[in-house]
Amino acid sequence: MKRELLSKAFGDIDERYILEAFHGDPGTGSPPERIVHMKKKRLFTLALAAVLVLALGITAYAVWSIHDKRQQELKTDLKIEENHVSSYVEYAVADEETNGLVLLSSVNDGQEQRVYVNISPVSPEEAAAFPDNARFAWTIEGTALGGFAAPQLPVGTSLSGTEALRDAVLKDAYDAQTQTMTLQCYMDVSMIEKAVAELGTETVPLQVQMRIGEDEPRRFGPAALSLTEKQSRYFDFGRTVYHDEELDREIELVGLELTPFGAVWQISYPEAAAFHTPEADWEAYRPYSILEDRVCIEGQIIFSDGSVFSTGGALTTPYENGVVNLRCNWGRAIDIDSVQRIVLGDTVLWEAR
Repeated sequence: MKRELLSKAFGDIDERYILEAFHGDPGTGSPPERIVHMKKKRLFTLALAAVLVLALGITAYAVWSIHDKRQQELKTDLKIEENHVSSYVEYAVADEETNGLVLLSSVNDGQEQRVYVNISPVSPEEAAAFPDNARFAWTIEGTALGGFAAPQLPVGTSLSGTEALRDAVLKDAYDAQTQTMTLQCYMDVSMIEKAVAELGTETVPLQVQMRIGEDEPRRFGPAALSLTEKQSRYFDFGRTVYHDEELDREIELVGLELTPFGAVWQISYPEAAAFHTPEADWEAYRPYSILEDRVCIEGQIIFSDGSVFSTGGALTTPYENGVVNLRCNWGRAIDIDSVQRIVLGDTVLWEAR
């Protein structure tokens, strides 16, 4: 409950009750004993009511403020403002939750829509059950679509073991006072597009499920979610031929699509279509697989401030539209508008002019 709602609650007390509490007997200047007793009783009731309103207001404000706090933490941790991420959407937090689910923010990295949410109530015991005995998932109501969700921890958190993970979740993703858990939902963009087509609506009803052990899952939501715009930049390499001396293999570097949170390196070589099928000859493909990793890991993106960034290894490598698409993503945003050079070894693939 915000300050203006507290003021309204106090303002809604009938004025005549307040006036009666201060008006004395006009004849004597003091109220009769019975009225004194009644007024004392009424004042005591009003005082109790005020305390109750204040207590409810403090609780409601705590719930509201945890959403605001998490939004600020996410924006800072993901480096949204300093890297000018225009595609990051932050939702207006309502005074009251939608069936225990609050949308905090969302960003489209090109392959996934990353949706950050708060769910409540989650008891301390339920929160402590993760990861051994608690699981989270997202679903789209009215469809068979769904996927993985997990407690949102600061980017780069390095943990070892179940106990360390549990402690980190309780410290960074859970608020015991409001019994609120912060999650990230990993939603494939194509799934949202499919749900929009199935439901015939611009928004989809997002639900979050929490399952403790073998119990029936508890549902939070739904809340209306829409697919957000992708912020991207494409760098054309002009099909630069790159020869790897160690592997004695050549590939064509076609281009790079870059978003603040993801990249798609596009490469080509004669055997690519055959190698990117379930029936591929692994031994024949192996040198190219190593070379694909080298492109993603050893390729360097150099920014205007002199800093250097590597996209890391590809998570998926589909063959589409005549090229291999090496898809990578990462946790914190980069400034795609300040790229000055892209190099692989001694080969300059792109340079600002």
